[in-house]
Amino acid sequence: MKIDVVQDAKDHTYTITIKVDQFKTLRDYETIHNLVNAISLDFDLDPEISIEDLKNIVIEAKKEEAEEVTCEIGTEGIDIEF
Repeated sequence: MKIDVVQDAKDHTYTITIKVDQFKTLRDYETIHNLVNAISLDFDLDPEISIEDLKNIVIEAKKEEAEEVTCEIGTEGIDIEF
């Protein structure tokens, strides 16, 4: 699984980008879930996102024919887009 993680030191944000076709197994979802949780701790955030939520996001992204899912984590919270 290829995951792109970018830290913007100026804005103090992290952006995680994953191609939709990279989500193949439960382990892939668990990896992203753990990564979001770990980075969220840097901002004292409780992400309140489950693996099931991630699965639903990927399903919606596929319906919209999106190529990737992007998760931005910063002081304002967590924003997931596709």
